[in-house]
Amino acid sequence: MIEEGANGKYEQWSNYISVFLLIGVSGFPYFYSSNTNILILFLFTLFIYLKRSIPFDSRALTIMSFFYIVEIAQIFIIKPFAPATMIGTYFRLFGAFFAISLCGKKFTRYYSNIMYWISIISFIFFIPSVLSEGFYNFFRDTVCPHFPALFTEDSNDGFYKPASTIIIYNFHEVLRVDYRNSGPFWEPGAFVIFIIIAMIFNIIEEKKFWTKQNIILSLAVISTLSTTGYIAYFMLIMSYYFVTGNVMKNLFILAIVIPIGIGVYYNLEFMHSKIEQNIEADDDKTSRVGSGLADWKDFLKSPIVGWGRGPMRYGGKQFHFFTVEQHRNNGLAALLACYGIIVASVLLFNYYKTLKILCTANGFNSRFAILSFIIILVMSMGQTIFQYTFFYSIMFIHLVYTKKDSKQLV
Repeated sequence: MIEEGANGKYEQWSNYISVFLLIGVSGFPYFYSSNTNILILFLFTLFIYLKRSIPFDSRALTIMSFFYIVEIAQIFIIKPFAPATMIGTYFRLFGAFFAISLCGKKFTRYYSNIMYWISIISFIFFIPSVLSEGFYNFFRDTVCPHFPALFTEDSNDGFYKPASTIIIYNFHEVLRVDYRNSGPFWEPGAFVIFIIIAMIFNIIEEKKFWTKQNIILSLAVISTLSTTGYIAYFMLIMSYYFVTGNVMKNLFILAIVIPIGIGVYYNLEFMHSKIEQNIEADDDKTSRVGSGLADWKDFLKSPIVGWGRGPMRYGGKQFHFFTVEQHRNNGLAALLACYGIIVASVLLFNYYKTLKILCTANGFNSRFAILSFIIILVMSMGQTIFQYTFFYSIMFIHLVYTKKDSKQLV
């Protein structure tokens, strides 16, 4: 539980709503299908921010200025001008910053608590859906139509099927086909990224791996049957034991964990076959490798400022409707292709600063910062996460800590 100050429950609930909306517009099909919801998050957090008279941290503008300068450069170098796209960038950046400012140092705890309850709720729908096709069909065909995506922006591309959602849970088709848990997110691979980040925050704050929350989150990771998620999860376990305890104990535990990880990889068909297919399908833009190569080629054509998120996004090619040619699912490569090396470096550098200061402020081994940073990079290669508001917010978390908290930060 989180104990609040003088404003009590009002602050607690407004903070929880801010973080929930931040997660929602970044991962829930019910929210993220419309930029209107980004505006709602921005206006809600701005209102509370002004009401509480929180001082503005000018360092946030320094971070945002890199996005601004690069997007201005894109107008002159690439063209055409896409004002709606540019405005959307700043609604995302400021919405993320205001949410962090409202919660302060407790942001990571609010986030972890929400992901904990999201995981529990997911089991309420996931387990019965796996056991009963009738349960799944009832919600997908009868209940979900009453929850159309909020402020949906019409799309006639037909590439992706509309999500069957009840806001707090997404009845994705993989639930019955592959028995995978998406939670309320667009797919299991997205769900697991949000979970792993919550586990990273928990480990740093609790200095333990096997906490009550992390056990539930671990079960949620398992239920996603995500290849990238499993790899990240085993990396997280190894990272934790690498930075805690004595050397001999760590080596003993790793000697157990690594063979188990290898055994899981070779005995779960979906893992090694999926990885091999991605490596072989290097010309298929729907694969992680193929998508990454496509974005890498675009990045090399404009390595400084990228191609932006607008109509020239795909290496200077314009498309009137969504096609396989535009499909991208490698987040790290997509970040480079969209914004070039400058903004990508700023974003990733501030990610590392956040992880480092969290370790320092909580008295946890600072080596875990670089290891958890690597884990986030690995996960980003499976989903285009860096275009969403929550993943902007991670850049700003370190700003709420004082110089005293960061005295060991280098």
